Amino acid sequence: MKLKFTNHAQYRTGEREVSIEDIKSTISNPDFSEILNGKVKCRKSFDEKTFVVVYLKSMGNFVVLTTYYL
Repeated sequence: MKLKFTNHAQYRTGEREVSIEDIKSTISNPDFSEILNGKVKCRKSFDEKTFVVVYLKSMGNFVVLTTYYL
């Protein structure tokens, strides 16, 4: 899986100490996902936290727009 990050996503991912493995796991095996205006928003539970990734699929790449915990 090839990931690319917007500047915003790169900043937020670092700020929130999100691992690349959690991002990949959430995208490839979400507990829930929906498409909103062409963007995919997916969620996955890890222990007591729910993790969210918002991304676009472009030319075979997953372009991560943002990541956060609920």
